[in-house]
Order: sequence, then structure tokens, then C-alpha cells
Amino acid sequence: MAATIFLLGLLQVVGGALVAFAAKSAIHEILGAVAFGLGVISAALGIIIAKIDDYVKSR
Repeated sequence: MAATIFLLGLLQVVGGALVAFAAKSAIHEILGAVAFGLGVISAALGIIIAKIDDYVKSR
């Protein structure tokens, strides 16, 4: 599950960057920035879930 969330976060980061770079208006730039930021948060969440899972398994 953690790997899936991490990969989806990375896809969102890439998609947000592509939208931001190809933006034709300010709305598209904002959409790209928000998608990029939420993708970073999603990728970090995947890493945190993996760390918690490793900690629980080691106990």
C-alpha cells in the first residue's frame, strides 16, 4: 500500500510539473502548483506509512 501511494504521489508530481510548464493561464499555473504540492505530500505519506509498517513488524 505504501508503495502504491508513493508511486501515485510521484505521478501527481510529474503531472503537476507538466501542467505548470505548459500553462496558458494563471489558473493552469495554480492547478499545476497545487497538484505538485499534493503529490509531494502523497509521496511523503507513502514513505511515512512504510516506516511505520517497518517499525510495527520489527516489534
